[in-house]
Amino acid sequence: MRRAYMGGVMAAGKPVVVEGLVCAEPAGMAWEDGERDRWWARAAALEHGREQDDWAAAVAGADHLSDLTPEQQSWLLVRGPESSARALLGKSLVLLRHRQQADVDRVAAARFELDAWPLVLRDAGTNADRLGFLVLPFRGPEVAALVAGWLRHLGSARLWARLWLERHARSAASALVPAAVGRPGRARQQAEDALRHLVAKGHEATVVEVAERYGTGVLAALTALSEEGAARPARKAKAWTLPEIRLATGDAMPQEDTGRLVEALTWSRLEAAPEPAPGDPAPDTGDVPVGVESAEAPQPFVHHAEPEAEKLIADCDRGSLAAFGRALLDAWLADGMQAADAWVVLAQAHVGDDTTMDVLAPLVRSWPPRSRYARAIDGLAVLATVGTDVSLRHLLAIEENMSGGPTNDRATAYLTQAAARRGLSVTQLADRLAVTCGLDGGVTFDYGPRAFTVVADEHLTAFAVDESGKRLARPPKPGAKDTNPEAYQQFLQYKKDLRATAAAHTARLQRDMLARRLRPARDVREVLLPHPILGPLARRLLWGEYDTAGRLARALRVAEDGSFADIDDATATTDGMLGIVHPADLGGDLKRWARIVADYELLPAFPQLGRPMVTLTGEQRAATSLAGFRPVPSDRVVALLDRAGWQGNGLSQRLHTQLAHALPGGLALVVEISPGVTTYSMNNPDEQRITEIWADDAWSNHLRLVRRIPLGACDPAALSELLVALHQAP
Repeated sequence: MRRAYMGGVMAAGKPVVVEGLVCAEPAGMAWEDGERDRWWARAAALEHGREQDDWAAAVAGADHLSDLTPEQQSWLLVRGPESSARALLGKSLVLLRHRQQADVDRVAAARFELDAWPLVLRDAGTNADRLGFLVLPFRGPEVAALVAGWLRHLGSARLWARLWLERHARSAASALVPAAVGRPGRARQQAEDALRHLVAKGHEATVVEVAERYGTGVLAALTALSEEGAARPARKAKAWTLPEIRLATGDAMPQEDTGRLVEALTWSRLEAAPEPAPGDPAPDTGDVPVGVESAEAPQPFVHHAEPEAEKLIADCDRGSLAAFGRALLDAWLADGMQAADAWVVLAQAHVGDDTTMDVLAPLVRSWPPRSRYARAIDGLAVLATVGTDVSLRHLLAIEENMSGGPTNDRATAYLTQAAARRGLSVTQLADRLAVTCGLDGGVTFDYGPRAFTVVADEHLTAFAVDESGKRLARPPKPGAKDTNPEAYQQFLQYKKDLRATAAAHTARLQRDMLARRLRPARDVREVLLPHPILGPLARRLLWGEYDTAGRLARALRVAEDGSFADIDDATATTDGMLGIVHPADLGGDLKRWARIVADYELLPAFPQLGRPMVTLTGEQRAATSLAGFRPVPSDRVVALLDRAGWQGNGLSQRLHTQLAHALPGGLALVVEISPGVTTYSMNNPDEQRITEIWADDAWSNHLRLVRRIPLGACDPAALSELLVALHQAP
């Protein structure tokens, strides 16, 4: 063969179909040297707390693994009766809720091999990015079909698929050839992609041999796998009523050319998925395999326009073309947002302008609550691809105001990539695009015969200034001689807009402090301080120079001349990374800095040094756990579980006796409560006792009986915020 396999074409533009082929290869295991032992060794990490006398009876009476608590599940799979474990693993419903699901499944696979496949299939299929590595030692048609569908993913699922295909090339070919020459559809498309990957990785001879084994016609049918030879079916745009497009010459674009442009725009699409996100199924530490979720992986921008579209677009008046694009968008929305015509959204990257971005951004915000997630992601891709100041301001606002979840993660990823195109971090981009409300260029309200300029004080309160230079709380109401009386109401609205903008910037700076987002020192000097709104806010905050580990090296204030001053009021020079100081970082210097801030009358726009805070003593930092404190209302605990980041240890409506929240550095804060709460019950007791507070690895299921991690290893600012939330949750 043999170049025909990669260079062939489809007969008459249609794929050759060979029906009736079935892969008869049985499922099996193919462990690499030492792999099974490494997986079984993870049993040591699956601690299950104190065993109870009734566990054996509970296991014997269970119909499904989901009928057991996480503690019982861990015990059963690691050291419970083998016959009971095998019986439960074979049930059709296998539903676990373990933070250590990777360890649970690795141990189950090592102990029970093929009998653990239902468990592995369920978990790897549900979260392929994080758990897809679990299929690596399994082989067979079911595994091949699963991983073939992962090749178009954005996260680590693509990496696991590639590793599996190259590890089981012959088994993969045997399982996928029947689907690759079967009826057109998703299964065929995914099988074709997987076989192309095998050929590209040097397994063409294996694929050819397997194809010949299926019959003479199969090999010929596989020539349809060439993407270069595949005929692209024609698309037909809807017969929407659209405005004409003006050319740069001022003439109208001929109707025939408009039709060609629309047809070319129907091929607007995202770029091919980027290379698989970094992942590692077997880290040197032996701990949890590294996987990157699709929503957090590099995201594809919008693919460049078709050559036909580029040629026609080049001759258009850009404003007229953008208006035409918005008309396309309006027509698609009025037509019910049909998925077949969703190319209209991506086409805005080719024809849209800043006005288009102003129209698109509110739509992107509105689509996730209406379950239009795919369209929202397309809209995010357009905003990031266009990459103007206007589009990126919208992307920043979307990312800041969305609730948590995969769509928001994609917004963050797109924003990060768009900022990187400018050589900036997201924080640096946000600083540079921060709205100024016109204060950088001067604001004037013109009544006609008289005008008032606007100034803002250090607290960002707007004042009108008359021609004599006198500052007024507001300009006088319009008189009979004023020809533009609307200016008065415009000033009042301006004051409201300035307050809202200042509040938004203040909230972002507070989030920067809590998330410890850092900026180069030169950005504070050259970007923040000269900004008419960020500057007054930044001058009233205490800044800190942080080392590469994220620990405070020294705190600094902004002096009157824009330089930095240290705790001794000496001028400090720095070119390091600066962040907004959290008071928990200051340790014994807190009181001294508080006096300095008071002496200079620096009133921060949000609570900084005076915010509620918990600081551990030296003895507490060395300890591996803290005793609880006074009882807290049960509804306060339930409120914490409703907040993003806090998790309980119960399943569904079962009792939560533990709360956990992630900390920086791969740790988690664990809070033990008694007697426990259920989030869906109105019958909780009035109060909960907090019996213990301790730190654990974030990936752990927090069932350890021995505390190993000193509290001093926790980030002091993040720990303080969580402990305060525990005291003050509504």
